[in-house]
Amino acid sequence: MPSWTYQAAKEIDLTAWDAQALRQSGSSIYLHSSYLDEVAPGWGLLKNEQNIQFPVWLQQRFGLKMIRQPLFIQHFRPVMAGFDERFELNSLLQQLQSMATVVELQLDMPPQAVPVGWKQHDRTTYRLPLLGGIEQLRGQYSTHHKRLLKKPDDMKLGIYVDEAAFVQLLKTEMPGKTGLSAKVFDQVANLITWISIKRRGQLFAATDGDELLAACYILHSGDRLLYQWAVSSEAGKARHAMFRLIDQVLATYAGSGMEFDFEGSMIPGLQRFYAGFGAKPYLYVRLTHSKLPAFLNRILHVG
Repeated sequence: MPSWTYQAAKEIDLTAWDAQALRQSGSSIYLHSSYLDEVAPGWGLLKNEQNIQFPVWLQQRFGLKMIRQPLFIQHFRPVMAGFDERFELNSLLQQLQSMATVVELQLDMPPQAVPVGWKQHDRTTYRLPLLGGIEQLRGQYSTHHKRLLKKPDDMKLGIYVDEAAFVQLLKTEMPGKTGLSAKVFDQVANLITWISIKRRGQLFAATDGDELLAACYILHSGDRLLYQWAVSSEAGKARHAMFRLIDQVLATYAGSGMEFDFEGSMIPGLQRFYAGFGAKPYLYVRLTHSKLPAFLNRILHVG
């Protein structure tokens, strides 16, 4: 079984790490050191003798060592030359449980057998290959989506440059839906500044004059486009602005050969919304391990 060694961020050759990470398929943008620095300060990595690497956010909280899944990172994937049988998940999980009292992480891979003591929870995302033109993609929309999109509305759709207005709408609308504080979304402002400079993402919006109805940020991540930080105002919801906006985004990238990833949800209404654009479900996993008694796990929201 492969053995793993831990490196703190200050010991990592970040240039080499970024070069390898950005060659990964799927959600490679999450692996970039600048992204990790923002959402997982003090992150490190595990590396084995086969040069397979895995990012780790090891924290000290409440006097306990914890490895947690960072906010605004849907899931991780091992950094390696190719994703094949050389990656032995059980050895990684055993290493992680030896490092921390509590471990929570999400992996971009299908469910599989895990060591005793670990809990595995299926998570669902929705993905849509952008192989054909927009009319071909629209042919896959549900009857419900097609009907809504046929209704006339003169809102403007397209690329949006007012990032401050977008972040303000996030701060207004999202705390009540997610339970997150408005201050958390300052991280989003920092991330999109870096992403814009590196040209690894694009902000799209639906507007009516100066009014922002809906917006979403599309991350360019390897061979995927990630649907991130989507938000609608109350007026935007009433006018189904996000339906129209996603249709505009898909029209922009149609025929690119990339895969559009809605980044998933366990909420049935959102799942129907994503599936209505022709996207298909894909399972990834949430894995947890805790050495704490059950009542403390409940208090710390572990599981």
